[in-house]
Amino acid sequence: MASSRTSKLLVADLALMRALLQRLIVPTLLALATFLFGAFGFYAIGKGRWSLFDCAYMTSITLTTVGYGEVLEELGPEGRFFAMVLMWSGMGVTLYAVSTITAFFVETDLWKILRERRMEKRIAALSGHIIVCGAGKTGINVIKEIYTTRRPCVVIEGDRERLQQLQEDYGDLFCLCGDATDEGVLEKAGIQNAAGLIATLSDDSHNLLITVQARYINPNITIVSRCEENSLADKFYRAGSNYVVNPAFIGGMRMASQMIRPHVVSFLDRMLRSKDLSIRVEEVVLDESSSWVGRNLGEIDVYRQTGLIPIALKQPDQEEYHYNPSPQESLRSRTVLIVIGNPDQISRLRAFCHAGKS
Repeated sequence: MASSRTSKLLVADLALMRALLQRLIVPTLLALATFLFGAFGFYAIGKGRWSLFDCAYMTSITLTTVGYGEVLEELGPEGRFFAMVLMWSGMGVTLYAVSTITAFFVETDLWKILRERRMEKRIAALSGHIIVCGAGKTGINVIKEIYTTRRPCVVIEGDRERLQQLQEDYGDLFCLCGDATDEGVLEKAGIQNAAGLIATLSDDSHNLLITVQARYINPNITIVSRCEENSLADKFYRAGSNYVVNPAFIGGMRMASQMIRPHVVSFLDRMLRSKDLSIRVEEVVLDESSSWVGRNLGEIDVYRQTGLIPIALKQPDQEEYHYNPSPQESLRSRTVLIVIGNPDQISRLRAFCHAGKS
């Protein structure tokens, strides 16, 4: 896998070099070749009557069309004919070179290429990140939540202006401009090493295609897909989605809940919108290497070590959750703990569950 990523980076480097060659080096070499052709051409026609510096000066005022009125002494018909050839051919080459090089810097093509290349290298080094496909009305809220909870995230969006706004709002966010349905773009986003993918495009067919490709490339990835039509939900699951979300259905449930159980909704809403502590409901999976494996909640005293109280627990061989688990509840490898806390508390819990602290 590492060698594959390295080879892809080398291909991208070659593409960058080719772009530089076409946009910058080629016109520069053409201009230089024309200048040398003119200088040595005059020098050859003069047969030593004029110095190479004078010939270079004559070539310079010819190509730049300055027209000082200075000419080499005893230029003669041959020299004038050569000067005319140099004027017409050189003028075209010079205009092409100057306009191309100027556009290259004025349009910031170079900085854009280098910035995108640097971004691709940083993304290639990621592992266990989340890919968000689309930064529209739904996607922007997904991105905000992932960013707030300090998870590594790569955003794929085809609208450059929208990406630029994202980078202004979230300076260290990884962004790729491209079509998320393109397998090559998904690979650039590091889908082979990603932990999850969220398809938030407004077109169900596009989200379905992304789901199929993501599942094919990375069989272990967790996929959450947006689906506007409830009738298509089964197709998404068959295509490889782990979870399918209908925004209209969720919105309707929220409106009904606001009327029926307003205090519960208010509690959850404040928790999700908290700006100070970023309190969240989170899940942490117990790794087999953790020292907590084989012990019960009473022995561990999760609250003393992390400041968190598990509100639910799910054993690996069970579908149901144990709410408000007792201190005698034992922990096993792949046990899921559900907690409410801020990112610092949850980070401490993850450290205990994954790093084998005691």
